[in-house]
Amino acid sequence: MSRENNPDYDIRLPQWNAPDPQFEFVEKVQKKTLLEGKAPWRIASREKRELVHGKASSCDSLLGIHSNAIVVGAPAGTTEITFMMGLYAVLIGLAACMFGWGAFESILELDSSRSDYVLNLSMSTVSTSAALFFLVAAIFFFRVGFLTPRDLPVLFNRKTREVSFFTVIPLRFWKIWQRAGVGEVKTYRWDDAYARSYQLTEMTGEAARSTYLLALLWSDPGRPRHCKEIVTIGYKGWWEDELLWRLYEHIRRYMEEGGPPIQPGESLRHSGTGKLPQFPPEVIAAAGGPAFSEEEVRRLASIREWQTPAR
Repeated sequence: MSRENNPDYDIRLPQWNAPDPQFEFVEKVQKKTLLEGKAPWRIASREKRELVHGKASSCDSLLGIHSNAIVVGAPAGTTEITFMMGLYAVLIGLAACMFGWGAFESILELDSSRSDYVLNLSMSTVSTSAALFFLVAAIFFFRVGFLTPRDLPVLFNRKTREVSFFTVIPLRFWKIWQRAGVGEVKTYRWDDAYARSYQLTEMTGEAARSTYLLALLWSDPGRPRHCKEIVTIGYKGWWEDELLWRLYEHIRRYMEEGGPPIQPGESLRHSGTGKLPQFPPEVIAAAGGPAFSEEEVRRLASIREWQTPAR
């Protein structure tokens, strides 16, 4: 089947690839994301009733379903980095041990009466510094691989028409005592969200490739031209973004048209290791209580004809 006849590629948005017509990015927001200053690849209308794709799909990005809300994951939840981060931590930890042993021996041999005192002092200083650096690096990779949440959930509440998400606490290399993970929960109106896709160039081991991200943006109420928040959702699209917009179409239909929380035959995302950050009790209560069980989600995914709930 050609792309022209494939419903998965039935994108209704033209390529934009020009400066954002709505936003200017302030320095505070620029530090939060890799998307600052990037020209949007596609732009969805703020009018949420307009179709953006001919087919809706959760794109293996759905983390949970509540009575009044769905929870969508972020691209961070699709990267399987635990093994690599663990391997880096072990290898760099071994290097720290080697330099630490060298520093220990150099310190034992320090004797101001010997002619090689300056050399031994220099070696002990260099070895100690290297051991500390590699130790901090090993701890950093361990924190990234095992102490960060496995995903960054974004909750779309159909009843309150709000979007809730976690702020991200970036890991600082030298601050080994810093708590890894997420910060406070922020909530914004769905009606105020702007949807964009962005094209990035990502270097792999062999060549560069085009990567696409889907993002929601909110403006600063006091300065509408300034972008206040950026939240990426879904996954990284490789080489194209047509498939990625199916996720936004799924969310749009759910929020605007009473569409199903999950498409027929689809399932929840279970990638990554560790726990999911938990929303505060008031957010869960507004969502209609705890998330549905796996069995209830499978039942919803088996429904072929979804009945639009009464408003």
